[in-house]
Amino acid sequence: MKNIAFIGVGVMGKSMVRNLNKAGYHITIFTRTKSKVNDLINEGIDWCNSIQECVQNKDIIMTMVG
Repeated sequence: MKNIAFIGVGVMGKSMVRNLNKAGYHITIFTRTKSKVNDLINEGIDWCNSIQECVQNKDIIMTMVG
């Protein structure tokens, strides 16, 4: 299984993260505002406290930032 770090989870990023999660990938995410991704956290996606923590030992790093 590929481990994916996803930095920046806004409107477009949420759908991408959900689809990757449903496809069986292990996803960690980092956002500036944790409360905006509580729904993803409740779906089993791991939220990280920092970008460094999020990208550690990942196969793929994706960014979706303005």
